[in-house]
Amino acid sequence: METSAMLSIVKAISDVFPKEASIAIADTSKFIYYQPSRAIDLKIKPGDEVKEGTLTRKALMRKKKIEQYLENSVFGVPYYAMSTPILKEGDAEGCITAIFPPGAGLVQAKWPRYHFLIGKGEDRWVPIPLYDIHFIESEKGKTYLYTERGMYLNKHSLVELEHMLPQDRFVRCHRAYMVNVYSIDEIHPDFHSTFMLIMNDPARTRVPVSQKYASSFRRLLGF
Repeated sequence: METSAMLSIVKAISDVFPKEASIAIADTSKFIYYQPSRAIDLKIKPGDEVKEGTLTRKALMRKKKIEQYLENSVFGVPYYAMSTPILKEGDAEGCITAIFPPGAGLVQAKWPRYHFLIGKGEDRWVPIPLYDIHFIESEKGKTYLYTERGMYLNKHSLVELEHMLPQDRFVRCHRAYMVNVYSIDEIHPDFHSTFMLIMNDPARTRVPVSQKYASSFRRLLGF
C-alpha cells in the first residue's frame, strides 16, 4: 500500500471515529501503521506480525468486516475492535482496525441499558435495582449478584454486564468480579501492585483487584 494512500485513509478514519479510538493498518502479514490514543494503546509497532487471534488476522482470513470484544487478547489487555479488510478483486491486501477501550460509548451503544437486573432465587425471579447490588461474581460459568437481600443468579456473563451496566457505577476489577463503586468501603494495597477491596455489604466481603485490571481501576476511580 502506498504511503500517500495510507495517510489519506488514516485522516479519513480519524475524522469518523472518536478520539478514544486507536487505529492500526496492516498488509497481509504485518502491521504497517499504528496510531495509539490516550484511552487505549496495544503497543503495536510497524513491522509487528499480524498474529493468530487478532481481529485483524480474522478479517484478513474471512475477507469481511468483523466487530468483536476480546477479553483475553494476544496484546494482554481487553479491547473492542472493528476490522475492515481492504479488498482488491476479491483478495485481501490489507486491513484497517479501529480499537476502543472496554466500555467506550460507541461500544456501549450496541448494548441495552438497564436500571435493574433480574436475579433468580430458589423459586422466583426478583428485579434488583442497581444500587442494591454490592458486587457481581463469576464462578464456574455462572454469574451471581450479591445484594442486601442475599445472593441471586443472573443469566448474563461478566463480559456482557461490563457493557450493559453504567461505567460510573460498576467497575471490572478481576476476571471473576465486578464491583459497585458506591459499595466500596476501603481500598487496601496488596501484593505486586494489586489491591484488596473491603465492601460495605453485611459480610464485609474482600474483593481482589488483579494486576490486569489495577491500572484501569485506578484510572476510573481517579487515584
